[in-house]
Amino acid sequence: MKVYLAGPDVFFPNAMEIGEAKKQICAQYGFEGVFPLEADFSVLFDLEDPAEQGHKSFDLMVELMDSCDLVIVNLTPFRGPSMDVGTAVEVGYMYGCSKPVFGYTNVRADYKERVNPDGFIVESFGLVDNLMVEGPIYRTGVVVVRADVSPDDIYTSLEGFTECVRQATDLLLHQ
Repeated sequence: MKVYLAGPDVFFPNAMEIGEAKKQICAQYGFEGVFPLEADFSVLFDLEDPAEQGHKSFDLMVELMDSCDLVIVNLTPFRGPSMDVGTAVEVGYMYGCSKPVFGYTNVRADYKERVNPDGFIVESFGLVDNLMVEGPIYRTGVVVVRADVSPDDIYTSLEGFTECVRQATDLLLHQ
């Protein structure tokens, strides 16, 4: 089974290294990991307009997601109190395609503890992020893995990711 590896990892300076490490963990459990940066971005070289390049990149990610059987999502807050917004789209897309969604975060605190309400209502459901993000994971039959890592390791630890792969193995391969 092919696993789409979603998350803000693609923006990290060592993105390919992280992708390879995740793919190796997947392989140890009988899955084939697919990292978004594996897409054939050479098609972008013919496009001069940056917006066109962005839209084509979206198409490439959708093609990769369509080629996969499930997704494992890094929900660790990125560039603010919430998860990466592009990753949230990937959660919704895969769930909308009726594919299993597994997720982890390297920050244990609930969303409500991390966000400044600025005078607005903040969801208080005890979830790691917006209910529309955690819902697809719950409906898959698992819970979000909340890894307990040091603040220095929130963007590098693969402990939560590995637990997600174990969840997927138990739910999908050992039925």
